[in-house]
Amino acid sequence: MNPLRTAAFALIVLGAQAAIAAPDPKPAPTPGGYVDGAVFRELVDDTKDVVEINLDGAILQALANSKGRERDDEDPPDAEDIQDAKDTKDLFAKLKSIHAVIGTVKGPAAAAAAVVQQTDQRLVASGWQRITRITDSTSTISVLTHTVSGQIDGLVALIFDSSDKELVFANLAGEIDITKLGEIGERFNLPGLDQVPGAR
Repeated sequence: MNPLRTAAFALIVLGAQAAIAAPDPKPAPTPGGYVDGAVFRELVDDTKDVVEINLDGAILQALANSKGRERDDEDPPDAEDIQDAKDTKDLFAKLKSIHAVIGTVKGPAAAAAAVVQQTDQRLVASGWQRITRITDSTSTISVLTHTVSGQIDGLVALIFDSSDKELVFANLAGEIDITKLGEIGERFNLPGLDQVPGAR
């Protein structure tokens, strides 16, 4: 089974559950750690597999207040269900937004690589800290954080492989527990977040 389609289906189900549970939100102010990923969305080829994630405000809060993994409502919650609900709340409660674009670039690989590099440089110039950077002849991974008063309030993962033209842009905004990044990446099938030092 294609992992991009599986992730997309899971996100649709999660989004639908959250939308049903969440009231209609008012537009929230943009968090300091937010980075607009529209330029990356424009780069990907819609005729190939694309995963796009846009979770904000009320939907994230609904996820934080969800019961965690699905279970039969007739069965009373056991210790594992209770712990899963707590873990889900801890994971999403302080996030303000999660945005991601994963797909194959439709234009020249060199042009997409330039956009990734320019974005990385622009973020560093505006005060973001590059905490991970891995490059080789065909690929680059860059993970950056934004901090305010010693607290991480934004994270960006930029991944591009020029050989297969696969692009990943992920942005988490809000109060971020760095130890939970691996779990966030696993839940949303976002590669690279488990590469951040300190992530579990």
